[in-house]
Amino acid sequence: MTKQSIAIIGAGPYGLSVAAHLAAAGVDHCVYGRTMLFWSQIAKAGGERYLKSYCFGTNLSTPIPGYSFADYSRPQGLEVFEPCSIANFAAYGHWFQQKVISCVEPANVLLVRLCSNGFELALEDGRSVVARHLVIATGLSYFAHVPSTFGSLPNSLITHTGNVSEFAAFKGRDIAVIGAGQSALEAAALLQEAGARPQLLIREESILWQTRVRRERTLWRRLRSPISSLGTGPKAWVLTHFPPSMHYVPAMLRVPFVRSHLPPEGAWWLRERVEHVVPVHRGTSVISARERSGGVVLQLEKDGTQRELAVDHVIAGTGYHIDVERLDFLETAVRVRIKQVDHAPKLSSKFESSVSGLYFVGPLSSMSFGPLFRFVVGAEYTAPTLAAHLTRKSALI
Repeated sequence: MTKQSIAIIGAGPYGLSVAAHLAAAGVDHCVYGRTMLFWSQIAKAGGERYLKSYCFGTNLSTPIPGYSFADYSRPQGLEVFEPCSIANFAAYGHWFQQKVISCVEPANVLLVRLCSNGFELALEDGRSVVARHLVIATGLSYFAHVPSTFGSLPNSLITHTGNVSEFAAFKGRDIAVIGAGQSALEAAALLQEAGARPQLLIREESILWQTRVRRERTLWRRLRSPISSLGTGPKAWVLTHFPPSMHYVPAMLRVPFVRSHLPPEGAWWLRERVEHVVPVHRGTSVISARERSGGVVLQLEKDGTQRELAVDHVIAGTGYHIDVERLDFLETAVRVRIKQVDHAPKLSSKFESSVSGLYFVGPLSSMSFGPLFRFVVGAEYTAPTLAAHLTRKSALI
């Protein structure tokens, strides 16, 4: 059995960023998981897929200069503003890990239980690890949300956008895409381009599209709507430049703000691939879904009138819902001790949960710290803050 001071579960942007700061401080640690797996799988599904965020707002964090996304992209002649390829971002994460991180074990953690020395991790290869401190950095991997309306459909007939392994597999098939956000709009475009016949179903009367923001702007425009890592406008600028501020806002105000910040919308560069290309059913709700003859029949409602739509498959671009109970690798005895706020862990200013020594970062921290931490940009505050705290803790052992 291996013993170490700090174990990090998740080798995505947040896990690697925390590890980079711990490595720079010389603190014993290791990351468990496959590097950038979530992003690599998204890229592998095929088609032209890009980040919705700016390149400069999508950095992994390290105290060592020269390892930003732009530092990786610029020498290769890749885009350094937007739109930036998801495949390039995944490759950047691998490059970052090889250059900066000292210990990454490409093994999944099957179970975490409490023990006298902290936490015992059971790995898929049969090994066990005991860690004094544990950081959960699993990103969105466990939280794909599919509305209960589709609960009666078998998995073979419905797929969340984050779980599509290959868009080309749907060639020649009729596909209903649910949602009006970036993931649904992108899926509709990629399906169309792969030779499928997608139809987009949205409850809204229109699709919101971002306006392209150019780097060269007048002083007045820059003052009125500053560009920040989270987007444009004063609100995004404040959230980006004062990252811990939302933690001190009462939960009764913070939680609704996190839920409503940034409504479903599409990136400007995606618009021409969807508008007037993919059929869109606006103002339409899905009342029910059932299997029929190997396909799906959707009961739709618009303006009080119902009708049926038969398709071969459903793609759900319905987002992600953070819920501690879905972290099934945490033993029940661990999960029940985690205090929650809107199903997410309730965290201290140092990202520590109510279970001593157990920390959550990334989207799992957003209900305690605000919408900034749903995105990669939040790692630039999280990683040095948590690493400094863990460095002090480790020195006391």
